[in-house]
Amino acid sequence: EEEKLDIKQNNLHGIELKENMFSIATTNMILRGDGKTNIICDDFLKQDSEKLKKKKYTVGMMNPPYSLRKNKSTAHLSEIHFVKHLLDSLDDNARCAVIVPQSSMVGKNKEDKDVKKEILKNHTLEGVISLNGDTSFYRVGVIPCIAIFTAHTPHPTDKRCKFINFEDDGYKVSKHIGIVKTERALERKEYLLK
Repeated sequence: EEEKLDIKQNNLHGIELKENMFSIATTNMILRGDGKTNIICDDFLKQDSEKLKKKKYTVGMMNPPYSLRKNKSTAHLSEIHFVKHLLDSLDDNARCAVIVPQSSMVGKNKEDKDVKKEILKNHTLEGVISLNGDTSFYRVGVIPCIAIFTAHTPHPTDKRCKFINFEDDGYKVSKHIGIVKTERALERKEYLLK
């Protein structure tokens, strides 16, 4: 219990730009017994990745904002730029999981593809889990995936990554109710973990 309390109070950190989401996140942490939120309301991309790396974060998780890249002036706001910045900010051999649109992993344009090459030059992609767009981001119309990385370990050229299709997640969308757990949900979760 002491270790859990220490983790909650001292080892969870976050950066959120939108004030309303920042308020929700900090309130949620306080209500769940955090006691000392380490979330700041700021622009993650403006944080110095070298300074963040010195804090020795061992796990990074992110759901970056989607579709902010509208033109050349906002090209630096594509999802893959957020992923690279997070990886660059983590400690050596840290694990990282990001949930992004599948299209950002495939590459939308030359600049994003160049960023992906840069990521693989410095970090290792362990695998990608394709999710069900209806149950993961209900009514958003995007096909999401979870990409898992190891930070600051260059991706070996002979590395075999796992790609898991988890669109059949054991949940369904029910009219007038929303997302409903089916009897297959537990079995599907076990399949994914194996």
